[in-house]
Amino acid sequence: MKACKDCMKRHHFDARGNRYSRSTQEFAYKDDALSIGSNDYINNYLQPRLYSTSKRYPPKPFAQHLANMLKERLLRLYEIGARKVIVFEIGPVGCIPSITRKHKHQGQCVEEFNKLVTYFNDLLPTMLKNLTSTLQGSTFIHGRAHWIGYDAVTKQQNYGLVDSVNPCCKTWFNGTSGCIPFSSPCHNIKQHYFWDAFHLTEPVYSVIARHCFNGTDVCSPMNIKQLATI
Repeated sequence: MKACKDCMKRHHFDARGNRYSRSTQEFAYKDDALSIGSNDYINNYLQPRLYSTSKRYPPKPFAQHLANMLKERLLRLYEIGARKVIVFEIGPVGCIPSITRKHKHQGQCVEEFNKLVTYFNDLLPTMLKNLTSTLQGSTFIHGRAHWIGYDAVTKQQNYGLVDSVNPCCKTWFNGTSGCIPFSSPCHNIKQHYFWDAFHLTEPVYSVIARHCFNGTDVCSPMNIKQLATI
């Protein structure tokens, strides 16, 4: 969330004397997509040895705190010209190698952690609907990335995948970190769900993008193709 705030600050100062005009031109005729919040769980809330966040916030209040911060950022984006914004849910963090290889679990994913992020995801539809109704000329789209991400992990064969457990590239610490620099990736990238211990491969992102562009099951109340006609 802080990174998003810093990015928008840079936009503000780049405009300098003409405070918002440049940013407004950049944003007004584009569809902007945000996928935000996963690091607040993976690299903070789910690391109680390093951070006290999970001790200070029960799961639902923490989700509300993140949603409030996101709303502030979305309002700021609107101020600098954004009018068509797609906000994607947090994906199934309990399924990423960085989590599954560090925590005991039954099945393919740490379902307890997947449940945590759904508290945040469940707050998005109403918040985005309210923003659309109150901010003149705006359209905020809800991207349901969690269910399709989870479906691809647990039903990999339906998406042409072979491996939805292991990272494609060689990583540090037994597959729980980013890629080792200059190491060779796997040869069958298109069949892998995970690129490293945190991120998805391009084929998986492409599946989500196609569903959001043309379909009705991921992005609502309209898809990107429909959004472009507004």
